Amino acid sequence: MKSEADFIADADLKFESKEFAGAIKDYTKALKLNPQNADTYYNRGLANFFSQNISAAHEDFTETLNLNPNHEDALFNRARLAAMLGSFEKSLEDYNRAVELNDEDAELYTNRGAVRMQLNDLTGAVQDFTRAVSVNPSDGKAYYNRAMAYLKVQKIDYAARDFALAYQNGVMQAKEALMSLQN
Repeated sequence: MKSEADFIADADLKFESKEFAGAIKDYTKALKLNPQNADTYYNRGLANFFSQNISAAHEDFTETLNLNPNHEDALFNRARLAAMLGSFEKSLEDYNRAVELNDEDAELYTNRGAVRMQLNDLTGAVQDFTRAVSVNPSDGKAYYNRAMAYLKVQKIDYAARDFALAYQNGVMQAKEALMSLQN
């Protein structure tokens, strides 16, 4: 009879080969043997996410957090899912918790800033994008998003500067935005 570790190893191999349905089955078998394994719920959540099983992925990330409330990756991914589903308040809650756990992750700040923009909290969004670029000065996405927030509050010079920085850091659509400001 296979052990929990055997099922997890099989699931991991299937996951790496992008055989997500098989990975989900093996993670589920492992969880039947040990329903307290937060990482197995998390990994099954990722497999569900990549299989477009969004509600199952959300459930798995939630169960991961029930077992391990400080699981940063589960918070991050559940926040992303909530934003994708338009649940911006719930997304913001998870990003806030994730930032409390790791205040040096530029991607957390960039994503939280994008959620704040959706909630029309432009001041908070600019603060998050600013923090993101202070942690990672080559985060082109953060510069681009901050430029978009500046546009919404009519700070055209700031927006132009950030579009230029975004373009310098690999965000190609920033060039078009910058050119449209110059016309």
